[in-house]
Amino acid sequence: MKIYVVTVTYGNRFHLLKQVIDGVLSEDVAKIIVVDNNSNPESRDKLGKYEKQLNGKIKVLYLDDNYGSAGGFKRGLEEAYNDVECEFIWLLDDDNVPEKKALEKLIYAYKYLGENQNNILVSFRKSRQVNVKAIYLGEQVGYKTNSFTSFHILYWLKSRINSSIKYKNTKNYCIVRSQVAAYGGLFLAKTVINEVGYPDEDFFIYADDHDWTLRMTKKGLNIYLCSESRLKDIDWTWTATREKNSSCESSDREYKVYYTIRNHVYFDKNFIKNKYVYYINMIIKLFYFYFLHTYLKTENAIKRIKIIVKAIKDGLEGKLGNTFNKVSMGNENFCGKK
Repeated sequence: MKIYVVTVTYGNRFHLLKQVIDGVLSEDVAKIIVVDNNSNPESRDKLGKYEKQLNGKIKVLYLDDNYGSAGGFKRGLEEAYNDVECEFIWLLDDDNVPEKKALEKLIYAYKYLGENQNNILVSFRKSRQVNVKAIYLGEQVGYKTNSFTSFHILYWLKSRINSSIKYKNTKNYCIVRSQVAAYGGLFLAKTVINEVGYPDEDFFIYADDHDWTLRMTKKGLNIYLCSESRLKDIDWTWTATREKNSSCESSDREYKVYYTIRNHVYFDKNFIKNKYVYYINMIIKLFYFYFLHTYLKTENAIKRIKIIVKAIKDGLEGKLGNTFNKVSMGNENFCGKK
């Protein structure tokens, strides 16, 4: 079983990436493909030296621009797929450090499920609340009908009522079915790409992994979260922001707000069965979670709200692509560095 690891890095994150590579090297992998999404010169220089030091164990694709998570993983997957020796691919973010025997346990689960190439596995990440709920409560990782960017008032109220549940006192499910999954921890046979193709670059960042994996489940493939295979997210500043709903945070860059909301609004359209319920959820979340928080926490609240409204409009109209530099509100143009 020839397994290739694919990971994408950017910015100044070599100190994180190196820990991931070191962790992967202790696993039984044939090659590590690193996509350098036009990272900082200092980080890129360190990566180049480390690549030479490892003498062929890793291959780095140095990109001339930041193509987002969708473009980065697409290029890494293409490299793995076109290598005749590659049979399976394990995707990792550049801050997902495998815990001991993480890959071995994925392979064990894969064999337990019948060694069927239609089965896709996902390593467990404690930092992702949906993963925690899945293995302790048996909840499928997926989307709720008529929810707006994952918010549904009925489920939100239910979660408040059940907030006293202590996960440690509930059952630990070893394998849980999932509807969608993140890139980080995804383990699949490369033949899956024959069925679903590659991530859609028009998403650029955010929800591109869910779009790609939803295509898998729509094709009849099975995704399973494996609680025994564990990854440790070492960039907790990023994780904490995502868990708190980054679009509300005053410190969040404008491009993150735009792409997060636009892409999830576009993606939500797959699950709208009652548009009235959907718009009720939209109004509640916009007022309470976005506008209220924005006014309280962000100095330039009006500009932030314009970005949110524009993102929703573009998402509903299906306007995707790396368009943030072209987003215009009134006479202002907003440009965000990736």
